[in-house]
Amino acid sequence: MNVPQNPINWVDSHCHLNHLAFAEDFNLFANLKAAGCAGVLIPGTVLSDALEISRLQKQHGIWLQFALGLHPYFITDHHVDDLIALEQQIVQYRPVAMGEVGLDFAMPQSTHALQMQYFHKQVQLAKQHALPLVLHCRKAHDELTSYLKRVGFAHGGVVHGFSGSLQQARAYIQLGFVVGLGGALTYDRAKAMHKLVAALDDNAYVLETDSPYMPPAFARDETNSPLNIPQIAQHIAHLRGQSLAHVYQHTTANFKRILQLP
Repeated sequence: MNVPQNPINWVDSHCHLNHLAFAEDFNLFANLKAAGCAGVLIPGTVLSDALEISRLQKQHGIWLQFALGLHPYFITDHHVDDLIALEQQIVQYRPVAMGEVGLDFAMPQSTHALQMQYFHKQVQLAKQHALPLVLHCRKAHDELTSYLKRVGFAHGGVVHGFSGSLQQARAYIQLGFVVGLGGALTYDRAKAMHKLVAALDDNAYVLETDSPYMPPAFARDETNSPLNIPQIAQHIAHLRGQSLAHVYQHTTANFKRILQLP
């Protein structure tokens, strides 16, 4: 794959570089830095992720930031004691955010109440430790924003892989969140998302890949990686009528602001 080179730095706000898909890609991190990547955020999805993610940060420094959380997709694998252990991990490893957490109402309805219980507990932990949230949400945007408003969550965060409406995006933005834009917008059929991308304010979104998941149209048969960010950003720049440098500048600033990074 040809990686567009650009002297202006960019970040991937959501990538699972602890995934086995990258276990033998020994040049990945060097290639990322050579391609202009100024940082990544790796979110946890299950309790056992913390050890490997923290090991990666020790190896790569604060260039690699991470979040810890219990993903709703694995709701049947979590145990109530995991919430106690998760708080212990927060104290021990000091992540910059709580995540990947949220609601996935595309999953069977029988799981929805349990998802809400785990989400509620993790939001409370995020409030207690003053951490922003990295949100996963499918078919539950209205329920999620209503809940966050009701509990007075004030630490913001990122709505990962956002594909809702402009009205739903603005509801998150009013709560201090930004939306994550990734490979889904590179598909020609994603007309509603194209309109959303064009309408967002500069301070309302960040770049992401969700590597190795959610491959963009131009790499649909490859392992998705943060190396795809420059081409995703080019699509965004085109849709917004802006320069690539403008997109990089604002999304990197948004990433640092949301995660309270220097």
